[in-house]
Amino acid sequence: MNKKYNILFISSWYPNKTSPQAGNFVQKHAHAVAQFCNVFVLHAVSRTQKEKIEIEQNSFNGVLEIIVYYQKVTSKVPLLSKLKKYKAHIFAYKKGLRIILEQCKKIDLIHLNITFPAGLFALHLKNKLKTPFVITEHWTAFLKTDPTKINFYEKYFIKKIVKRAEAICPVSEDLKNAMVNFGINHNYQVIPNVVNTSIFKTTPQKNDKIRILHLSNLKDEHKNITGILNVVKKLSQHRNDFKVTIAGNGDVKKFREKAMTLNIPKEVLCFEGEKTTEEVAELMNKNDIFLLFSNYENLPCVIAEALVMGLPTIATNVGGIAEMINEENGVLVQPKNEAELFQKLNELINNIKKYNKSIISNQDQEKYSWETVGKAYLSIYESILN
Repeated sequence: MNKKYNILFISSWYPNKTSPQAGNFVQKHAHAVAQFCNVFVLHAVSRTQKEKIEIEQNSFNGVLEIIVYYQKVTSKVPLLSKLKKYKAHIFAYKKGLRIILEQCKKIDLIHLNITFPAGLFALHLKNKLKTPFVITEHWTAFLKTDPTKINFYEKYFIKKIVKRAEAICPVSEDLKNAMVNFGINHNYQVIPNVVNTSIFKTTPQKNDKIRILHLSNLKDEHKNITGILNVVKKLSQHRNDFKVTIAGNGDVKKFREKAMTLNIPKEVLCFEGEKTTEEVAELMNKNDIFLLFSNYENLPCVIAEALVMGLPTIATNVGGIAEMINEENGVLVQPKNEAELFQKLNELINNIKKYNKSIISNQDQEKYSWETVGKAYLSIYESILN
């Protein structure tokens, strides 16, 4: 390849002032691709504001981000509301695109992330400028285990959008199968989430107790924090050679109160708040085991990060997690099965020395690194554009 392609990332979710953690896995993919292409990110998000349009511009890791905030549509008439939302959405994207085109003149390919609703703009550009687009899908709503249901309106446009895509790249085989069952037959290539291995790198640590980490958005209906606390209580009645840290950007206070109600000893449980990427890596480096007891998942970035850090991981067999966990790097349990989690976690603590952190880290670094994932996307771009 003689020149770098100009790739426009657009996404239905992306970190912004209103939701700083939204779609951070998309941002990580953009950084991986930026090693090989010129990457521009365009995201439009509605919010309550006086200005019709407000534009934020960021640049780091070789990625130019344009975040366009536009006034939230307040019409209560359903059909009129949808039409107004669509027009406001497209108008915001057009405003942001003008800024990007001042920088690069021409977009070679659009990389759409989470098909709906951002795909409406990808479809608009395909029709107007003949710009091809590929899709990376993350949305767990395609999975039967996710309580979120895709409505008729969304289903109609999702199918319309994917029909015009050049390729679809779900982040797991499980999500691919769910999309096929949804009725989307297409050219699929599974490409996983990515980890910045320059930040997530393990250094030897010695702990007086086995340290177990859970890190998430702390949404109980999704991550089942209550189930974790119930198991921690039971485990504390059988042994005291462990300590659990629960961290995340959710309602820590609620779970602190739950832990007090359960009378969990303070010496075996602590809570921490939201973490930056660097702080996540630092926290993982201080722990021996990673724990995720979710009711549903896709391909969690946090598990990929834990494995790159060499942490044996115990997690539920939902979504694409079984594609990440094997006998060498962890243990699978069934969702909501607290008795099984107690048994397997107890066994994992007893057998922690059989897991080789270096082997786990080396294997998963290769799988989830910026270089591996970035090159996989580059190969797709080349096959389309050449």
